[in-house]
Amino acid sequence: MTRIKTYEQTIKAIQSSIAIIVAKTQGCNVCLPVTLRLIELMKDYPNIPLYEVYIEDVPEFRGQHLVFTVPTIIVFNEGREIHRESRFIDWHKLIDLLEKIK
Repeated sequence: MTRIKTYEQTIKAIQSSIAIIVAKTQGCNVCLPVTLRLIELMKDYPNIPLYEVYIEDVPEFRGQHLVFTVPTIIVFNEGREIHRESRFIDWHKLIDLLEKIK
């Protein structure tokens, strides 16, 4: 997983054919287990880049992508958001999407 530290890096990351970004904060107790499970899940999809962005580091991300709660997982396809899950993640829904775009 690559950590995004500027909004310019976000723009580059989401312009690829497919990318997943998990938005989180430093003090979030739910973020760590969700991130660990996402990392484990993405081992089955090595061709899909996975990024993390801390809202404290890149506050523009919160505003531009309407992140109101963390963790938020956003799947992008060529710069467009195609899927979003926040706080309580529906892993089956996410896996189904990943299988379709694999």
